[in-house]
Amino acid sequence: MFKISYSVVVLAIIILCKETYLKMFYGERTNDYPKSSCLDIGKFQSTGRCLAVCGTTLEMLIMISHNMETHTCMCCDDITGSDIIGSNWKTYIPPQCGDHYVTYDLFSFQTCLKFTGVNVTYPSAVANCQAERSSVIKIDSQEKFDIFKHYVVPIANNTVTQVWVQGEKVGQQWQFHDGSPMPDFCPISMSNSSSEIRLRAYGTTSFTCVDNTDNSKYYYVCEHYRVLAISN
Repeated sequence: MFKISYSVVVLAIIILCKETYLKMFYGERTNDYPKSSCLDIGKFQSTGRCLAVCGTTLEMLIMISHNMETHTCMCCDDITGSDIIGSNWKTYIPPQCGDHYVTYDLFSFQTCLKFTGVNVTYPSAVANCQAERSSVIKIDSQEKFDIFKHYVVPIANNTVTQVWVQGEKVGQQWQFHDGSPMPDFCPISMSNSSSEIRLRAYGTTSFTCVDNTDNSKYYYVCEHYRVLAISN
């Protein structure tokens, strides 16, 4: 479908359990129809209210559609279904990945990756990614690890490449920034040093995640999902 070329920002004021939350959603208006795989959450007079409720209903939001005539509100975390054709739909999807980011399909949504070939410390990599509303890449599935390799191997060009990946050693367990356990899709190789609490992916055409101190300097990959909002 034809995509309208302007972007919109909606600031939603969400009131839950007598507490007020401000949440910002970035999206593009599109002529796409909602999908049969979307969730119908009821009828709302305004598109803003539809978006606000969708943002608290689904963990990951990749499309919303609001019918200006029937007031039907559709929230989508999966757009693989068939079109729900009709008139007066107002639909928003996430903006395209930013400059120098590449887009990969991941499950029912997309992820945006950016490789930076400058050696920096782990804290600097985290800060640089956060400045772009991204995070250091989180290898939390085999599919994500495969995407990482597909992206980085051509850049490595048959030379040893070392790239910071998200991870922190707490006690004897590796975990992500949000505290969730880190699976070993990227095989982990550890030293006996208690100060080596971060991980970098090391390799040429295959990669192992090797520990090191956070003041060591390596390349890094920033990542964000192409979604309207992710619930914390």
